[in-house]
Amino acid sequence: MTSVRSRRALLPLAALCAALALPVAATADDGPDVRRSGTCSRSSEIELRARADDDVIELELEIETPRRGSKWSVILLHERRIAFRGSLRTRSNGSIELKRSVPDWFGADLLVVRASGPRGESCRVSARL
Repeated sequence: MTSVRSRRALLPLAALCAALALPVAATADDGPDVRRSGTCSRSSEIELRARADDDVIELELEIETPRRGSKWSVILLHERRIAFRGSLRTRSNGSIELKRSVPDWFGADLLVVRASGPRGESCRVSARL
């Protein structure tokens, strides 16, 4: 049988454990955050960040290239279906940024981005979450 004194000693420890568990529980609903770097045929770099939140996947695509003002064709596939297709121009710092959201379907979702730029350069990145 435990004494009253030992129960009182455990009370602050239980309060501390509960306080530490609250921030973890608050961030657990946001879903996983996935970052992937892809491959490019020349000197550019491509990175995809995706986050599942409330039945929606928020994604950010960034392409860094040394050529300013160049035109890139970008295709975003979500589970082998076209979610975005368009032409984007690099900004003055040589980067392209694309932000989109797609529905978060049941199970693991596959996101694939293919981009083609000037002089036949191509980039590809994929992520599963």
